[in-house]
Amino acid sequence: MIQIRTRRQGLVALCMTAAMLVAAGTSTLTLGAEDDATPEPSAAVATSVDPEASAQPSLSAEPTPFPAFDPATVSVRADLFVEGLNAPVYLTDDGTSAQCVYVVERGGIVRVVESDGFVRPKPFLNISKLVATGPEQGLHAIAFHPGFKKNGRFFVHYNARLNGASVVAEFRGKPCGVARKKPVKPFRLTVEQPFPNNNGGWIGFGPDGYLYVALGDGGGVSPGDPNGIGQTKSSPLGKMLRLDVDSGRGTRTPKTNPYPPKKKKGFNPLTWAWGLRDPRRASFDRKTGDLWIGDVGQDRFEEVNRVPKGVTKKGGPALNFGWSHVEGESTCHTNAPDCDPSLYQPPAYTYDKVPPHRAITGGYVYRGEAIPELDGVYLFSDFASGYIWGLDAAAVAAGVDVPAHQLLAAPSGLVSFGEDDAGELYVVSLDGSVYRLGAEES
Repeated sequence: MIQIRTRRQGLVALCMTAAMLVAAGTSTLTLGAEDDATPEPSAAVATSVDPEASAQPSLSAEPTPFPAFDPATVSVRADLFVEGLNAPVYLTDDGTSAQCVYVVERGGIVRVVESDGFVRPKPFLNISKLVATGPEQGLHAIAFHPGFKKNGRFFVHYNARLNGASVVAEFRGKPCGVARKKPVKPFRLTVEQPFPNNNGGWIGFGPDGYLYVALGDGGGVSPGDPNGIGQTKSSPLGKMLRLDVDSGRGTRTPKTNPYPPKKKKGFNPLTWAWGLRDPRRASFDRKTGDLWIGDVGQDRFEEVNRVPKGVTKKGGPALNFGWSHVEGESTCHTNAPDCDPSLYQPPAYTYDKVPPHRAITGGYVYRGEAIPELDGVYLFSDFASGYIWGLDAAAVAAGVDVPAHQLLAAPSGLVSFGEDDAGELYVVSLDGSVYRLGAEES
């Protein structure tokens, strides 16, 4: 039994059901509509309040009729794409429409996988000598520059072997080829980590051409965030950072960042959103440009946070999602037992950490062609259960309470989703397997 907290309807309880089918010759995971479990998430009206700012960003959206997403019309399957990898943690494409994708292994290797699932013997990148590995450390993700086809630039996010610091480094390579082993100097970003957990890890380019980097609060033991970093303005930890990597060789602050150097008011100038605990996975909706963040919870709740495109384009205040003053939508953390939850941006969706649910795996808003019924649906999972849910992204943007629907039961250990250049989605399991999502044939 899992409890889902809704903004307007309080607590509802439901049983989560799952079905798994292994087809002869090909591993396939399916869940039919008749097995659908329908939690009712917190699709919060976005009314962020930044305690340090007098003007608040407007996140309003034009209302649309709901429910737009009908789970009874779709049956999703996950077909085995590749197996036998060494602790894969991420998959992405390079924007060149080449016939390959890239799979990141935690130990510091990036594999080239062709469209038929063939893994090329030579890796795209091997920086295992630079990378510290652990349950929450390692090579986390890779991001290709929008001009990669011409300039060969790409960026990686990893923990340094020397001291565990979070590093964003730039490299050079060719589509589906073999990259240079040595990074371009200087490193784009280096951030010391006080603990080996809650390091975040995602990295990606936004529709604005800037590089976004997700960092957790630096970790520590329960009850979490012992140093209060989540609400420490000057620290880059507990933040979504935005970097300009096209202005000279160093890293510069975009002029439209909420707290540029001349107006930073004590903030780290790279801050773009803050109050995050452990944003391991995030993604941009390729149609709307909205940023969706899966933020791993502490003791009570898992969160999905959403930042609409353009919310800070005029240099307005950054969204503060409240950690570690608030966990979930309205629960005060022990760091701030008398907090005022209304001061913070509520999550788009939360669910209780009731076994087997733990450690949310943020996903993508589906924009591919293989499953047309899922267009505009945000897919996400969590590490412990492996269940995959779908949430109507447009409804969330309009501030409408809509349920999330369980679409698929997969093995536990899902650490990431991935998206190729065509908008098709994959799921990555720490056991060495990658699955490609598709529609179950009727």
